[in-house]
Amino acid sequence: MNSGLMRYVKEFEALRGVLAIWVVIGHVATASAVHGRLIEAKLYNVYAVTVFILLSGFAIAALIDTKPEGYGLYITRRALRIFPVYLFYLALSVLLVDFALTTWLDAPSGVMQAARTTIAADTLAYWPWHLAAHLPALHGLVPPRLLPSTDYAFLGQAWSISLEWQYYLIAPFFISLLTSRMNAVRCGSLLAAALVITFILPRMPESFIGRWLLDFTLGIATFYFMKYRAKEAHPLRLIPIVKTWGLVIAGLLLQHSVGVLPYLIWATVIMLVIRARETEDGVAALFSRMATARPLQWVGNMAYSVYLSHMIVLIVALRAIEVLGIHDPWPQLAFLICTTLIGTLLISRLSYVYIELPFHQYGRNIGRSTQAATA
Repeated sequence: MNSGLMRYVKEFEALRGVLAIWVVIGHVATASAVHGRLIEAKLYNVYAVTVFILLSGFAIAALIDTKPEGYGLYITRRALRIFPVYLFYLALSVLLVDFALTTWLDAPSGVMQAARTTIAADTLAYWPWHLAAHLPALHGLVPPRLLPSTDYAFLGQAWSISLEWQYYLIAPFFISLLTSRMNAVRCGSLLAAALVITFILPRMPESFIGRWLLDFTLGIATFYFMKYRAKEAHPLRLIPIVKTWGLVIAGLLLQHSVGVLPYLIWATVIMLVIRARETEDGVAALFSRMATARPLQWVGNMAYSVYLSHMIVLIVALRAIEVLGIHDPWPQLAFLICTTLIGTLLISRLSYVYIELPFHQYGRNIGRSTQAATA
């Protein structure tokens, strides 16, 4: 296993797919009239997003390390990855904003009904400003005091898209700062940045990059750990990975907090990926075979579209519940889950094939053309 191979870890595609489905089911559950401790906790959806952030930290560090390119080319290719399908679903959400408010007002009394109704109302009340912030995906930099519901207007789950874009914008500089030899200037820069973030953090929304820098940093550190461990003579190869994983898991469990869940998942997946590369049998090899099999890869490839599209499908499913007269909580939940999952997978496959893939290929072609011209 070398850094080039780590740039694309197929098991991570499966993980993205599982996380996306986790988010879908969590949002669906909170839209039903079924209540309970787990549903009131929104199925801990934010922890699935935390694992996405760890994955992004890893992936961008791998990209920058294994394929150095100028900032202009780098950010153009990142924009082609994130914006086409994001703008497509944002446009659909803008067109459906009145329909969304009406639907949430008439929806079952789910855990999130009141909050989503407020968001839809704020979206309508301030829609020009929300749209101006959402088009460049910089709504995570707008304080909620200036623009109510800035994180969740139009396309609620796009709060993390703004977060991702902020990370893409600063990643080359941030990773360079972390990986270069420390001196007084770099230490001073890190300290100054930490003080500024600490000062403005209480005023910023959930999707502000400063709230999540430690998680991105953990993803970056994971990449470099795996990169150097892959070298035959490197001291990191002497670390017993399973025993180390056991100590990490034990330390996390001692926190007695569900907040450690994303880090339990991350540590376990990383251990299994490393073991699958270093041994050909056992649980890790079985995990790798399952994760790289076609079903999970199929969902994982279009996880970004699944993540962006599902709330639109859910709103339509909620309207269908009203039309069909389904009033009992559990039949409502069953109908919503089945309809939203099937509808989301269908629309996501279309947007993946006809929007995501063509722009991904275009970005790759730009990179190849630039490299050829430079050569």
